[in-house]
Amino acid sequence: DARGPQMGVTEPLPHRILPVVGIWTRDKDYGAYLRQVERGNIVFGGAAERVSVDLDPGHAKADPARLPVQLRAVARLLPAIAQAAVIRTWSGCEGYVRDMLPVIGQSATTPGLFHAFGFCGHGFQLGPGVGDAMAELITTGHCETPLDDFSIDRFSREA
Repeated sequence: DARGPQMGVTEPLPHRILPVVGIWTRDKDYGAYLRQVERGNIVFGGAAERVSVDLDPGHAKADPARLPVQLRAVARLLPAIAQAAVIRTWSGCEGYVRDMLPVIGQSATTPGLFHAFGFCGHGFQLGPGVGDAMAELITTGHCETPLDDFSIDRFSREA
């Protein structure tokens, strides 16, 4: 499913936050993330329902009406953001898997084919660990990390 995540950025604030900070939850009003760039701006996302995408030409537009819910969620992580001015919002086109979990593991139909896709916006967090797991699976045929919940055939089991 193609949808557009809503992102925003604040005016510059004193630079104090070094890591990316976030929480993921299935409750769309609570999951949020943020990072601060060197200039001091806080870049944030999450919480807002994803917007629809015009697949031709592949554009999505941020919805200003969704910003208050998004800012409340981000303020749970960083209360000071409630006093900051939001200077820009945007969206883009991303593909999402129905259950919002990636597909990781061996193909259910094609020997020698391995999957690692459908990260639905959380690939940066999972990428390094998935790379290790895939390398182990491809080179040894098994993986110490349980991957069954991410199997491609989970969709055929839903019926």
